[in-house]
Amino acid sequence: MLYVFFAGLFAFLCNLCRITCNLNRTVFNYTNQKNFTSTTEHFVNMAQHRLIEDKTYNERLFSPGIRGFFHNGRFKWLYNCFKKLSITKGSIIEIGCNDGRSLDYLSYTPEKYAGYDADWEGGLDEGKEKYKDKPDYTFTVSTDPSTFNAANEKYDFSLAMETLEHLPERYLQAYLQKLAVATIQYGFYSFPNERGLLFFLKYYFKKIFITQREPHTTKEVWYALIGRMDKVERTDTSHKGFDYKKMLRQLEEHFDIVETKGIPFTYLPLSLNFTIGVVVKRKEV
Repeated sequence: MLYVFFAGLFAFLCNLCRITCNLNRTVFNYTNQKNFTSTTEHFVNMAQHRLIEDKTYNERLFSPGIRGFFHNGRFKWLYNCFKKLSITKGSIIEIGCNDGRSLDYLSYTPEKYAGYDADWEGGLDEGKEKYKDKPDYTFTVSTDPSTFNAANEKYDFSLAMETLEHLPERYLQAYLQKLAVATIQYGFYSFPNERGLLFFLKYYFKKIFITQREPHTTKEVWYALIGRMDKVERTDTSHKGFDYKKMLRQLEEHFDIVETKGIPFTYLPLSLNFTIGVVVKRKEV
């Protein structure tokens, strides 16, 4: 099944090429229309800003196409986990909920749901509007552990989909502790793979053809490639320097790990996937 993985990787890179071509066309048109003289870098940054900002969070990440395929992979993994564990009921707490997209991928409709988010993209208002007829669904801003599940309520399941890597390092342990306290049964968490060969390919393709918003030094790229993440400076709340292996160790301090899977190619090793999915269980006291 390796051919499926490499076919997906090839399609991903081709899609990045297409985006690059669109950016170049935008730059060329803008230059001709405005007769604005500046550096190519300035025009590319402006074009990228226009292309990105004109789309919502969901449009950028989950629209049909190869990017949507990879980002939707974590939600399909979530659905399969609930199905595998035969989960048909239970309350849910989620950190990094945005508009509650995870709810669309569950095998049932929870009676109670508590979503928390820093609300960088304004998704909480969308979630409130979408679920306005469900009084036991709440969407709350949380920018530090004191505002996450302040009442210390208990929920059957906890979710964190591509969120743990964005939590400030100074707050991470406190958030994990609060998740552990809140979780009665299982937690379902996903986060990116920013080490090894896939990181190397992603990094240099963005650097050459698009832009690299989280620049590494040459040495840091090498260290990330060989897995020496302790040599890569961590940029708080971003992907740079994030180490999924370290995150797994941190989760083990608070939970029993039931299963880890690569996403979207679950039959391949973690190192050959873009995303890591982990199922955890509350530690038995």
